[in-house]
Formats: sequence, structure tokens, C-alpha cells
Amino acid sequence: MGKTVYRFKTFKSDAAPFFFFIDIFPPKPDLWDSIYLRVLLNAIKENPIMPLPMRIDRVINGMSSILIRPREAIHIKISSNEIAILNPSKFIFYGINKLLYFTEIRIWESLLKSLDPIKTVSWWNRTRFLYGNLYQLENDFSTFLKAYLHHIIKSLINENDLVKAAIEYCQLIVDICQERLDENKIFNNIGNNEKFEKLYKLKEITHHKKFKKFKEKQIHPELIDIEIFNTFGTENFEDFKRKNNISKTKVKLKVKKYIPIMFYDDLLECMLMNLKRLEIGDENLLDPNFLIKHKIILLKDNFEITPKELKKFNWFNNFEDINIDSIITQILEKKNLIK
Repeated sequence: MGKTVYRFKTFKSDAAPFFFFIDIFPPKPDLWDSIYLRVLLNAIKENPIMPLPMRIDRVINGMSSILIRPREAIHIKISSNEIAILNPSKFIFYGINKLLYFTEIRIWESLLKSLDPIKTVSWWNRTRFLYGNLYQLENDFSTFLKAYLHHIIKSLINENDLVKAAIEYCQLIVDICQERLDENKIFNNIGNNEKFEKLYKLKEITHHKKFKKFKEKQIHPELIDIEIFNTFGTENFEDFKRKNNISKTKVKLKVKKYIPIMFYDDLLECMLMNLKRLEIGDENLLDPNFLIKHKIILLKDNFEITPKELKKFNWFNNFEDINIDSIITQILEKKNLIK
């Protein structure tokens, strides 16, 4: 008889960085037979913010992750007098909302168990104080988010073709991800050592089949070091924004590892699938008004936004205003209603 699995395996050396991207299609609840799982998916189907990668193992086990933090406020000018700004606290709250729902779906599907509220809160309280020095991922995700504002939100406000905007948005992300994979390099910064490292190695494998020998190339993802700073107990998270400041702080520092190729590979696959659905005429697009209605994206008068005002929308804080207890309560209440 096999051994019963009660937890998802994690590794201490794994930094487990994650972030979110904005999707254009909802999940499909009809893929699950379970009424409870369909209820969970229906509850989040309008929320377009998707975790990447889906690090549910860290949530389940109450172990910290590394939240990728864009280095500047995400904003673009969408008209002569209006600017669209991404609200970090709201964006992360709804991203975590999606992550916790998917965690509940996975743990229920695999183990017929639910989220442990204590471990889940522990995961977030450990995660929100950590900063991982991920320069290229920070910049790339900033580009992805700005692309959504530029293509989707701008088209929405100007009443242009949203399907055309969605194609342009997905294609831009495809192009960047494909470029990273083709170049096979990522900028890395550990201490004062800055260099490009490989995303993967290509290995030639020989196979024998029916007395014939043939070779194929296999991709083997590389593990890359990452600096992790624990800012718990410090007064100003902004001190960790620039490398010069980071090196002068006396914050506890660890070096762990992560697999950067998974970000580009997973996101590329998702966006290629989106483009295929758009090509065959699937216009069941998520309504971008969701992001405006829930104040994830703010529309402001361009003349009222000063550099000082923009600083309020930075990603370098501990997000103490994000209460995930409410999300956990909502999830568990849905299970009780099914019963």
C-alpha cells in the first residue's frame, strides 16, 4: 500500500519567486466534475490577475516565497489629460486571491483537504517582508503590465477594438518571452558581481529504437542564484530599492536558487494559447472594467499626478494593508455552503 501524501514537497534552497500577469480569458469551470471546484472557479472567473508560476506548494506548507517587485510605479498616459496607474496593493490582493483559490482547488483535488488558515497567513507574513534581487524579471514584468495598460485599457477608454488590442498585447509578451528563450541568457546580480547566465543547457541524448540510433536535443533548466533580503523590523522598505542602498544595509542576507526559464516558458505557452483562441474567433474576453471597478487600475487626471504622487504607487513596501484572512474566510464559507 502506498504512502499517503499529506503535504506538497518543497526545498529549502528554493527561493520560489513569483508574481502575476493579467490574462484575457477566464478559466473553464466545466473542466471539473466536482461541484465545489466549479463553485470556486466561478468565484474567480472575472478576475484576470494570474499567479506565475503557481507556487501553491509554498502556500500549503506555510513557507515563504519571493514577491517580484517592479522598480518603478506602473503607469501610462492614455489620453491628452488622463493617466492609468496600477495600484500595487489592490493588484497584489487580487493576485493572492486568485492564488489562494487555485491552492484550495489543487489541495482539494489531490488530498480532499482545505487550506490551513494558520499556514496560509504564515506564508504571507513571511513573504511580504522579503526582497529578491531580480532585476531582469522586475523589468520584464513591468513591461508586461505597461503593455496591458497601453493596449487593453487604452482601447477600452477610447472605445477601440478590444480583440485587436488583446492580440497586440499577447503578441508583445510572446515576442519578449521568445527573445529571452532564444538568447538563452538572463542578467544576474549577486553582491558586486554582475553577469549574464544561461537559462538552460542543451544536451544531446542518444536513443535506440528498433535497432536504429537517433539523437535529440533536450533542454535542461539552469538553477540561478538570487539574493534575498529580509526587511522585517526595518522602518523603510525603500532602502532596498537601489543596489547601492542594499549593499549598505545590515539586513540579514541569504542566497538561494530559482529557475528563471519557467517564467518565460509558462507565460509564452499561455499567450500562444490565447492567440490561438483569438484567431479562431473566441471573443469571450475578460472584461477589463473589472480592474477599474475594483480600483486595481486607477484613472487619474494627468495634470494632478506629480512624481511625488507616483511614489505612493511603488512596490517597495511590506503591504501590511493586505488582509488575506478575508480571502480564506470566503473560500471556507463556500465549502460549508456546498455541504
